[in-house]
Amino acid sequence: MTTITIPPAFNGPPGSGNGGYSAGLLAAHLDGPHTIRINAPIPLNRPLAMRREDGITTLHDGDAVIMTARPEAPSIAPRPAPSFEAAKDASEHPRPFGAGEQSVCFVCGRNRAEGEGLRIFCGQLDDGETAATVWTPHETFGGEDGLVRPEILWSALDCPGGFSLPDVDRALLGEMNAEILERPPVGEPLIIQAWRTGGKGRKHFAGTALYRPDGTLLAHADTVWFAVDTEQFEANA
Repeated sequence: MTTITIPPAFNGPPGSGNGGYSAGLLAAHLDGPHTIRINAPIPLNRPLAMRREDGITTLHDGDAVIMTARPEAPSIAPRPAPSFEAAKDASEHPRPFGAGEQSVCFVCGRNRAEGEGLRIFCGQLDDGETAATVWTPHETFGGEDGLVRPEILWSALDCPGGFSLPDVDRALLGEMNAEILERPPVGEPLIIQAWRTGGKGRKHFAGTALYRPDGTLLAHADTVWFAVDTEQFEANA
């Protein structure tokens, strides 16, 4: 039986795996595009068993279903990239998404050092429901070929979706479907953009995309988010 283990360094909320990173590891075992649903907080540092039945792949911690993957292509069309200058300006005034200065999330945690976390902090563009930043992948996130590892690209396309929700302070990733067109080399500055596409109540939808400085699309994703209050957020920490 195939198993996946999420190392403790790749957390989202403390004590739980980062959704994008975990979904990216699962996606590596799948053929073709899949939407990956996060059914429960993702345990760290213990083997999670994969099962396949009728085209659906599930990841289990004992009897608990942690993630479910169903065959499906991304449906949110990628947007053209903002200018490198606009993305850089936005990154200098990041929104206080998540746990803010106290966050230790692998992707957007401000308390993670260079090379230990992605340190992706998105700021608002002119459109209030669009966020962007400039991100330079550290060499520790590259594969043997010097290109950013696929699960790291999934990670980089995760949290920016939350930054595109200006009226939501804290939210948890519910679903994600990413398509990687080209893996960039580490050390190359890149543009990340995220935009809200709709939502109702606690449920919100966002597209995210990764580009070269000249606007070439490298990867994009659909994300679904569930807003949570502080008490709920800490309960998932």
